[in-house]
Amino acid sequence: MPGVAGVAALGRLVALDLRGNPIGDDGLAALVGSPHLGRLRWLGLARCGIGPAGAEALAASRNLPALRYVDLRRNPVEVTAQGRGQDINGGPTEVELPPLGRDLVARYGALPWLDEQWGWRPYGVVLWDEV
Repeated sequence: MPGVAGVAALGRLVALDLRGNPIGDDGLAALVGSPHLGRLRWLGLARCGIGPAGAEALAASRNLPALRYVDLRRNPVEVTAQGRGQDINGGPTEVELPPLGRDLVARYGALPWLDEQWGWRPYGVVLWDEV
């Protein structure tokens, strides 16, 4: 990932889907250290081996000012909002951040990708043009 993170063409991206790639915490830390991701709004990281250290690197990065949504499903970390139950309109009856998500918000401030609005979506994913 350090080589990828240095590619200036990343500056044209608004969405990046890396799901299923074994990036891990170190790879994510290298990626979010890139100065070229300022336009990125949607980041797909499902099944990438991301743990608490990767989530921390993502939250701590100031290179992603436009980031609105991160798909972290099927990783060994629970950080994004989770919806539970379903009301008559198909929305959640309850949405909350897991403890690590609350801790990251407390330490790094409000982050759009940790907002509870993303806690309930069909199939758990948000389309990049929704953000």
